[in-house]
Amino acid sequence: MTSRWLVLALTVLCAPGCQNNARASLQSPAPPSDVATDAREAMARRDWGAAAPLFRRAIASAPDSLALHYGLAICATYLDLRDEAMREFQWVLARGTAGSEETTVARSWLAQTNGPTANPADRSASERDGNDPKSGSGSVRGAVGWAEPGHSAQQPMNRKLLHLVGLKDTSTSGIRYSIRSDANGRYEFEHIVPGPYKLTDTIAGQPRWRLRITVAEAQDAIVDLDPNNSAKIRDDFPEPGPS
Repeated sequence: MTSRWLVLALTVLCAPGCQNNARASLQSPAPPSDVATDAREAMARRDWGAAAPLFRRAIASAPDSLALHYGLAICATYLDLRDEAMREFQWVLARGTAGSEETTVARSWLAQTNGPTANPADRSASERDGNDPKSGSGSVRGAVGWAEPGHSAQQPMNRKLLHLVGLKDTSTSGIRYSIRSDANGRYEFEHIVPGPYKLTDTIAGQPRWRLRITVAEAQDAIVDLDPNNSAKIRDDFPEPGPS
């Protein structure tokens, strides 16, 4: 009997503390979720349906974030939400830095969908006509592939942004085309003005590729981009080192 009452007494004495701890655990809010990070992670998984609403929520809290508007625009293109993609790309184009990846992609997409761009003369190659000084009859096409660290097999790089940049003091000076590879890693620049170009995957920063190519009149230049002709192996435009 004594032991029975001892157990009961201990239970009563412990109860207030236990109840308080339980109540505290129920009332303590869970750590807030970083919606922007969740959106980027969903986008990295190519889960566009999950990423888009997360980007919308994040934009409501940070309406001036270029990265968030750009992320939502990309998701909208994959979800065939044309109006939303157009609105977001227009926002990016109006506020982004000229020549950045974000504004380049925005301008290219808007031009291809006949949406208004900040510079109507800078339309995508596929939309130019014969009277356009940036329209020609050549083309550059190929496939983009890369072996990620820890993987021996080369995989196609889809949605990889590529640039074809005319060379200074040549017939192509001031001309630039930008496109993305498709789902299979294939790309094609069409209606290209003949002459010399730099084919690269970045305008600023360290490129994976930096090749000099020549586009001939009414001919296709086939250039596959892979580790064998990467900038570490072949760099046709090396930057001068510190003096």
